[in-house]
Amino acid sequence: MRYLARMLFFNMFGLWLASQILPTIRISGNWLSLVAAGAVLSILMLFVKPILRIIFLPINIITFGLLSWLVNVIVLYLLTVLVFEVTIVPWTFPGAAWSGFVIPNIKFSYTTALILSSLLVTLITNALHDVSES
Repeated sequence: MRYLARMLFFNMFGLWLASQILPTIRISGNWLSLVAAGAVLSILMLFVKPILRIIFLPINIITFGLLSWLVNVIVLYLLTVLVFEVTIVPWTFPGAAWSGFVIPNIKFSYTTALILSSLLVTLITNALHDVSES
């Protein structure tokens, strides 16, 4: 039970922090929609993610695990389908310049925004799991 509560909190915090960092993730509504999104994400991580890992096992074997992030992208996409308050939108990075180093404008489509958002949410939740276990 403690594991489920911790997983729910970590997924809620990961979604919230990722929505604060990246403008691609939008969570409309109040904190109840964030709790619902965290609960749905926890359920998807518990039940759907292992099934997807089994389905994508041949692809992971062929690519030596390089496409294992695809499972997390699919789970985040399913979250946006199931919870209407969570949306992923395209985004244009305005660019930056510092001491002669220039990063040009970068346009992220829906797919790349979904991949970037999934990687950030996964990074945050995995970091929280690692910190709590040590």
